Amino acid sequence: MILFAGDAHGDFVPLIEEASEASAVILLGDQEPLSDLTVELGPGLAQKAWWIFGNHDSDYLNYFENHKSMADRNLHCQMIEIEGVRIAGLGGVFRAKKFEIDQTTRLDEVDLDCPQDTREAWIKLRRGGRAYPADFTSIFPDDIKALLALKGQVDVLATHEAPESHVLGFPLLGDLARAMGVKMLIHGHHHERYSATIAGGIRVEGIGMARTAEGFFWLGQGLGERA
Repeated sequence: MILFAGDAHGDFVPLIEEASEASAVILLGDQEPLSDLTVELGPGLAQKAWWIFGNHDSDYLNYFENHKSMADRNLHCQMIEIEGVRIAGLGGVFRAKKFEIDQTTRLDEVDLDCPQDTREAWIKLRRGGRAYPADFTSIFPDDIKALLALKGQVDVLATHEAPESHVLGFPLLGDLARAMGVKMLIHGHHHERYSATIAGGIRVEGIGMARTAEGFFWLGQGLGERA
């Protein structure tokens, strides 16, 4: 069984207790580890955990830096297969200064090939070409393009940001999920546990904070939820 865990915000004890039976764990962002993430999770959980960044993971430099020991487990813009379920991740949130969209923007309105809109170009334009942690907790057009390259290869898209199923979500994410051909989208960020279906028959699971019972979602083989 695969466990999807919502925003921990520095409290990993409930997650460690919940995850004992999981074959794999997907952390949906806003981990905010106060020390090395491997240490926070412990050796048993760290070796089966994958993660994406949330917006708050760059609030303080140590939150960002404390993920580095598990950099190879960052699911952002890549796909893994666990128990026959193919899962891809999209970390971060939309920030208007870096990706000028709003809650009305659709995928077909975005120029994904503009060279000035990539994360690398944004960093180079800054004085000294210095990267900031928030550059890596923000969604850029090249992240969308990278996921579109996985069309037909992904069953579940794990995101921090929400699609249009949430009142504060973005239809652009729903469009991305439809274009990729995923069956399910699972997200954190808003600390709300809900289930919905968006256009295209895509099931959406919003996950609460990982310190509460609503902060976890179990997924079994065939995309069935554990009772």
